[in-house]
Amino acid sequence: MIRLGLNRIGVCAVAMVAALAAASFARPLPAAVPDFGFAPISTAPTGSLTVMTYNVEGLPFPVAFGRASELAKIGGRLADLRRHGRQPHVVALQEAFIPEAKAIAAEAGYRYVATGPQQAEASNLPAGSQTDPSLTALIRQTSRSKGEADGKWVDSGLVIMSDYPIVATRRMAYPKDICAGYDCLAAKGVLLAWIRVPGQDQPIAIADTHLNSRAASGVPIARANAAYRAQLAQARAFIGANVPSQTSLVFAGDFNVGHDPMRVAAADAAMGSALGTTEASRQFAGAPNADLAAVVKRAKDKQYFRPGSGQVLHFTGAHVPFGKTNGGDTLSDHFGYVVTYSLR
Repeated sequence: MIRLGLNRIGVCAVAMVAALAAASFARPLPAAVPDFGFAPISTAPTGSLTVMTYNVEGLPFPVAFGRASELAKIGGRLADLRRHGRQPHVVALQEAFIPEAKAIAAEAGYRYVATGPQQAEASNLPAGSQTDPSLTALIRQTSRSKGEADGKWVDSGLVIMSDYPIVATRRMAYPKDICAGYDCLAAKGVLLAWIRVPGQDQPIAIADTHLNSRAASGVPIARANAAYRAQLAQARAFIGANVPSQTSLVFAGDFNVGHDPMRVAAADAAMGSALGTTEASRQFAGAPNADLAAVVKRAKDKQYFRPGSGQVLHFTGAHVPFGKTNGGDTLSDHFGYVVTYSLR
């Protein structure tokens, strides 16, 4: 079944990254984002920040069937957490393609919402940027039978929803040539939001992405990995250009790393060496429960974090709110998990 490749570096040459960084980054969006009018939460500093990443499998018909009811349940369960004062402060969604997926924010009671790149924002590669032979081959060997020549059918599927004010956003769609297989039908990219957290002198940057799948893309692994390398280079350059070292960063999303040695090395180089972040799932201390162990084993849903200069942002724990014991494995084909960060 066509999945659109949506659920599923060595880093590219420095010259290519520089060219793409200059040409394809979106301009800042207005600071104002939708305010759904819910009662304001406490603005007192809590000393911590909780961030959830969740691929909600919000795929359109006929790719997926019956998703509306499960997506409504996700919103309802998040709302139930809110009633008990246990909701994540910030949630980064992936595969929120259909309206029922985007409606999770309102259902769950999140006051501030930002959405990722739209179809029209996926541009062509700038002239002179095709310096990597693997990228050149990726562009020239388009697979029409796998959706690579059909344009963007859906947006990025990225949503960031927050209890705290989103004071500014930026977003960037990966160039339309930088994709492989069914993933090319979505305008994948990066969504970046600056969130004013109580007690913090400056906003914290929260980023969300969904990178090219591997086998689920429907094309040979080498081709899927070439697209992955190029997208990861774009994401790394976008964050590097927009989030200065003095700003704390949490970069969440479906990174589609898995256990492919090339992808593991590429993500380590881009997220660790280049951006100076730490992978939260590597702090799970042996995955103390079955749900976190499943997240680690799958190795696709990630949170990378980095404190700003002179700031505190430490990993202090993680949990899966909707795990196997309460039927969370039927809500989506991914587990959403929450990381708690200490801010002091």
